[in-house]
Amino acid sequence: MRYRARLGWSNGPWSLTGFMDYQSHFYHSQTAPPNVNFQCVAPGGTIGGGTFPCAISNYTNIEPSQYTFDLSVGYDTAETPANDYLKHIGVQLVIQNLLDKDPAFEYRISTGGGNPAAFDISKSYQGRTISLILTKTW
Repeated sequence: MRYRARLGWSNGPWSLTGFMDYQSHFYHSQTAPPNVNFQCVAPGGTIGGGTFPCAISNYTNIEPSQYTFDLSVGYDTAETPANDYLKHIGVQLVIQNLLDKDPAFEYRISTGGGNPAAFDISKSYQGRTISLILTKTW
């Protein structure tokens, strides 16, 4: 499940909007690493290829849920300036992934549906992005 909530405020030329993105947990379909749970050659070992319990015995293929937050702050000159060229200019500062959350770890070595990666490829790994948007309405 994915959900995006928005809460905004405006007062004259100023506007402030906050967003919350939610992606629920799920189970990925990738195979487990060869040296976890009951796949080691010796009890408590780290070398895969057997049937003994490994040092890592709690590996699961669950991807945890993720919350990210975005923020937008804007200003619009509207009809206020005396100079016609300065009227209706909008300046907007947008910060995506405000808390700089990384996607969850996923053991992914198969190439079916994408390249190998150490994270869930359905989620953005870009991190915090800051944009400045300037618009002019004629």
